[in-house]
Amino acid sequence: MMFAKLSKKSALKRILVVSLTNIGDVVLTCPVIDILCNDFPEAQIDVVIGPKAASLLEGNPNLRINVFDKQATLAEKVAWFLDLYKTNYDLVVDLRQTAIALFLGARYATPVFLKEIATSPLASRHDIKGMHKKEVHINRLRRVYDFDTLSEDKKAILTTTEDEHFFKNEVAPFLQGANFVVIAPGAADSAKRWHAKGFATVADHLSATQKIIFVGDDKDAVIINDIQRQMKSLTLSLAGKVNLRQLAFLLKQCSWALTHDSGVMHLASYFNVPLVVLWGPTDIQKYAPWSKRSVIVRRNENCQRCLDPKSEVIHNCMSFIEVNDVIKASTRLSEVDHEYNNKLS
Repeated sequence: MMFAKLSKKSALKRILVVSLTNIGDVVLTCPVIDILCNDFPEAQIDVVIGPKAASLLEGNPNLRINVFDKQATLAEKVAWFLDLYKTNYDLVVDLRQTAIALFLGARYATPVFLKEIATSPLASRHDIKGMHKKEVHINRLRRVYDFDTLSEDKKAILTTTEDEHFFKNEVAPFLQGANFVVIAPGAADSAKRWHAKGFATVADHLSATQKIIFVGDDKDAVIINDIQRQMKSLTLSLAGKVNLRQLAFLLKQCSWALTHDSGVMHLASYFNVPLVVLWGPTDIQKYAPWSKRSVIVRRNENCQRCLDPKSEVIHNCMSFIEVNDVIKASTRLSEVDHEYNNKLS
């Protein structure tokens, strides 16, 4: 089914963005939301999102959050859909590529069941296979709206005075005015995680000049406790103690962050926070950090599973990363950050 293509002059009252479920995946859709917020400031923008990432966008005056729970009953799902149907959206931007736009009656919508191709004016028309996921979502928006430029004005994820108060009350006393590094040693897949001993050694090294704050969810708290037990320096763990907006505020204040391929990495990328990322088996073309100030540490040249994806052995590429690789990467990041700031001045 073909829908009309809109322009910035199109009169839109109600926009629906169908985002994703996991935190990192949702963050990757935020540049699309930024474009719509900035180009159609008078429109009501609703965002469908999974429960895990809901707190990331909640409280944002630019958006209305509509949580879709896959675990809901059939009756609850039907009621949820009917609420959408009654809203009479002018534009539906479906980043999940479902058939929902066919049933909502919007005049403008991203294509349904059409093969995705790159539509950027800087790219040839080719399949999106191998394209970074952030660009895939932007490309999908361009199929219905040929916007001028990407928005640098971040409106999808906003922090509040409450988040600032949390920082002042719970974090600032530990920092005592010092610069700090955020370390996120967790990852949903264990194959993406580096070992605790390595993090402990690197964190002790960094503690000579900066404070260290560990972040993660409740499950990551076990990993962080293990790291802290192996350290000589005093650090602060906020694992399981911050919501996603508070985490965003923390990342915006830090000197840089050390992460795996994770939701924290994508959140830091969204705010262009300097990053050192320890990379494992994930497709680097599709999910690499998109901060303009980032250094990737990857040592998968001897990982049998990476060399032969059909092999039944488990990934062990993270085990080849050495402490010195990470320390060198932190030094390289200082150079990258310096070069970036010189270009801005």
